[in-house]
Amino acid sequence: MQDLEQANASFYTLFESADLEGMTELWVNSDEAWCTHPGWPTIFGWPQIRVSFEQIFSGPEPPQFLTSNVRFHGDGQVAWVFLEENLLGSSLSAVAAVNVFKNDKEVWKMVGHQAAPLIPDLDLRMG
Repeated sequence: MQDLEQANASFYTLFESADLEGMTELWVNSDEAWCTHPGWPTIFGWPQIRVSFEQIFSGPEPPQFLTSNVRFHGDGQVAWVFLEENLLGSSLSAVAAVNVFKNDKEVWKMVGHQAAPLIPDLDLRMG
């Protein structure tokens, strides 16, 4: 579990430092990979995902994350992490995210990431 926690934390460290080569090492580099950034359509395949990170990393300021409500699930082969990404900076926002990893020769590789904005004050209580 500790290796999975480290892999998940490294995603945010690499994101904050705009480390494209580190992201390449972290992600599964195949068509199996998928990513949905908040407000973007889903991107399939590492080459296209890499381009999306290049675009994000070329922005005016790198994102900073404060993660919360982190939950780890899975087994020794596949795992997923539910969490909230609190983006700090000029536009403070909260995002619900799922990071999916697979164990590739004893190394956790990211295979998927999906994030969607949390809508403040939205009452979703049933009945």
